[in-house]
Amino acid sequence: MYDIIVVGAGPAGSSCARRAAELGLSTLVLEKARFPRPKPCASGLSARALARLGPEVEPILHEHVDTIAIDLGPGAGLRWHGAVRVLATTTRRELDPLLVELAEAAGARFEFGRRVSAITPGDGAVCVRVGREDVRARFVVGADGPWSVVRPSIGVKAPPHGGAIYVRAFPEDPALLAPFSGTIAFDITAARRGYGWIFPKRDHLNIGVYRQAPLTGDLRSLLESFLFRKALDSWGREGPYAFPIPTAARAEGFGRGRVVLAGDAAGLTDPITGEGISHAIASGRVAAEAVAEAARGGGLPAHGYRARILRDVLPEVNVVRTAGNLCYSTGPKALALVVRAPALRSAVMRLGPWGRLGPEGGRLVVETP
Repeated sequence: MYDIIVVGAGPAGSSCARRAAELGLSTLVLEKARFPRPKPCASGLSARALARLGPEVEPILHEHVDTIAIDLGPGAGLRWHGAVRVLATTTRRELDPLLVELAEAAGARFEFGRRVSAITPGDGAVCVRVGREDVRARFVVGADGPWSVVRPSIGVKAPPHGGAIYVRAFPEDPALLAPFSGTIAFDITAARRGYGWIFPKRDHLNIGVYRQAPLTGDLRSLLESFLFRKALDSWGREGPYAFPIPTAARAEGFGRGRVVLAGDAAGLTDPITGEGISHAIASGRVAAEAVAEAARGGGLPAHGYRARILRDVLPEVNVVRTAGNLCYSTGPKALALVVRAPALRSAVMRLGPWGRLGPEGGRLVVETP
């Protein structure tokens, strides 16, 4: 009998396990994969994620990014230059094992290659089915991603999902990576209600397309078109890798009774950008603290966890939802028109929420012919 079983060893699960162990809870993490694993993810760490991860993450970072370039179509774009880094890149093959190592150092136990098939909550404990074995805990945290097994086991509906696809692109000459260094590029003409991205890594580019529509076969053709337009279709590739991204978190979908959900399993991903690592870390830690409070007080964690998520995490998830949905609804042609027209551009520069694009001390440059 454990105090807490965490299902899934990604950023949400490992962060939860580390915090739970720090709080003195006996902690077991069950992960179906074996690490290191290839994990479909662009692996861009926002300034918020970097602050939450702390200095331990520095050795695995590939690129420090201080510039965001946004392509609005022919002859129009925005370029944000930050005074300090606004993002850093890595890979999940490096990030996930590091988070596991930190959680193990705190006292959490991990078992890999252990696929959970069902969760059965009881009066005093939760039964977790693993193969032909039952493992019991006072509480369970489902951090097992968008196709969560834990979520349907407690009768919670899946949130709506968008989709993303990417390749890892390697040049024949490493010098060809130099023009991409220090900059992440977004192109909102690459997909309707979405964008294309280019993230620089140490020895390759992560190039992909995200949109708010579910995964379908035409997403690959959008990626191929994006690669062609950026003259990157001749580079060597790994992939493509496709994966679902939650586009809305439901307040009733954060757990029930002795079981709570964190990260993608709870739908805690920015619906505009698709960024989820920082919210996974935050929700994992909150889940551990809610479980510890319930363990001390003899209650159930779901209510306290929901209140903390609504107060501390969900506002971060939705910070650019309104402005982003307006941009997606307006479309790139209308946005490009605004950028090209001096009077409209002046109004946008005065009224737009540009501070959300990067840290204080940055500056926004409008690029027109």
